[in-house]
Amino acid sequence: MKNKSCVITGKSGFTLIELIVTIAVLAIMASIAIPLFSGWLPGYRLKTAARDVYSNIQLAKLEAVKRNTDCTVTIDTDQNKYDISLINKTVSLDEYGSGVVFEGPSTAFLTDAGVTFNSRGFASQHIFAYLTNNAKTAFYQIEVTTPIGTISLRKYNGTTWE
Repeated sequence: MKNKSCVITGKSGFTLIELIVTIAVLAIMASIAIPLFSGWLPGYRLKTAARDVYSNIQLAKLEAVKRNTDCTVTIDTDQNKYDISLINKTVSLDEYGSGVVFEGPSTAFLTDAGVTFNSRGFASQHIFAYLTNNAKTAFYQIEVTTPIGTISLRKYNGTTWE
């Protein structure tokens, strides 16, 4: 006796109309998603850059304590970069794209110098570093306080720093 459950009857696959409709739906979804993604990307790159600056300043403080010597973070707003002396690290904000630069809102005082952490993690001076992108969609502030060397990261909501 033959097993008829394994026999395939008829044709299988997609018709040309089904394929065209599927491609049309995917094209419509892509045309909606791409502009949304393009608008979201500059803000994401700015946030990433701000977190990296914050983390690298924390790293400088920790390295100063770990190696029992001074570590300086030098911010160069003209060149859009910063250097960490003890670990010979230079980071350019141009690497993030979207025009990320050291610049604050019009009411912000921008520090173009740096800070040195001593072997106990204390900061040599109180500094502010501000970041924004070419669209000026947001501003971030990295603050290092003296003498303790507390490092904080805040976002500007249009009136106050959060």
